[in-house]
Amino acid sequence: MLTIAVLAAILGIGVACVGKQLRTGSDFPIYHSAARTLLAGGSPYDAATGLHGYVYLPFFALLLSPLSALPLAAAAAVWYVANVLFALASIRAAIRIVRDGVQGWRAWWAVAALAPLLGFFHDNLVLGQANLFLLGLVVWGASGVLAGRDRVWPGVLLGIAAGLKMNCALLILPILLRGRLRPTAGFVAGLAFALLLPLLLLGPERGIDLTRQWRAKVVVPASEGTLQGSKIWDQSPAAALRRLVVDAPAFGETHVNVATLSQVEFTRLSRAVGAGILLTMLSVWLFSGGKERRETLLLDLGIACCGMLQIVGFNLKAQFVLLTLPALVAVSRAAPPPLGSKGVRASLVAAGLLLVAGNPGLAGRAASNIALAYSSVTLATFLLAGVLVRLRFISSAPDAPARQAGS
Repeated sequence: MLTIAVLAAILGIGVACVGKQLRTGSDFPIYHSAARTLLAGGSPYDAATGLHGYVYLPFFALLLSPLSALPLAAAAAVWYVANVLFALASIRAAIRIVRDGVQGWRAWWAVAALAPLLGFFHDNLVLGQANLFLLGLVVWGASGVLAGRDRVWPGVLLGIAAGLKMNCALLILPILLRGRLRPTAGFVAGLAFALLLPLLLLGPERGIDLTRQWRAKVVVPASEGTLQGSKIWDQSPAAALRRLVVDAPAFGETHVNVATLSQVEFTRLSRAVGAGILLTMLSVWLFSGGKERRETLLLDLGIACCGMLQIVGFNLKAQFVLLTLPALVAVSRAAPPPLGSKGVRASLVAAGLLLVAGNPGLAGRAASNIALAYSSVTLATFLLAGVLVRLRFISSAPDAPARQAGS
């Protein structure tokens, strides 16, 4: 009976999601149109439209080209089913990764970690976004790296993830710093696949031209600090900073800025903040010790997942579904004593509440607008990363194995 109810709910949500995509034209319809345009010899890029329109490398549109042969409604339905499968498989794999390293695993830890993230899963399903596919690549790649054997294929998955969204390249750093050469080589191969596929299928000249157009649409404005807007749906630290220091509305006519900086001043400050976050993470990975342990590699990958959403680029709210793995890691490590102090657990509770506050389906539209204007999701991600860093230093202590066994 429960299985029938779950399937009925998935079907009902799917009908609503596909209907909304057909009405609004976002986001899967954009991918579908980009695939058709590429196959017809055109270009899906228009630098003048900014964040609107197709913003991924050409290879993603080529991956979805089989769906372009279907009518939009049918293709959106297939993509919805695929996203549901991506979500379920990713959650299952992430739970298995964490559970395998924890004695006395409790199922409620997974519920506590994932419940605040359900809004992000829903956002991705409603719009048909690519983040659930990306989550699968990240989790499956991490699973392979953590399996204990120095293999190539996990790196390939992470490289393809970086080809989809370049900030995923951060995941290879803690792996490379451990001297894992095979997954690092796999990462290079996966990224090369993403970059070279358009050249192979569309011809070198056209493939290079499309990549240049993508760079003009995404990379150049990001480097100039103009890609991040002030609007609340962008929950990257850069956008959070912009809302505080640039005189622009966060939503409607509501401003939350406490200073008024020029574009040049904001760009410099934003770059300094991003560099500071990256240096902090590198310091943790380089100097906290315990690199030979699976536990510390798992924590480092969790920190990198947070960093993907903190250091570069624009990160729309739905992209924070990538907190799935770090949230599971943090809750499973902090819930049982002695690793989890009261302060650590309080930080996790605060992070969960901030994530819920940014979900209009749970907090209400008015309350979530205010919470997101003050960057509730951004703050939650920093709290989660801080917990992982704290656990990282605890786990690298000489008596860490004994502590973990005692939990």
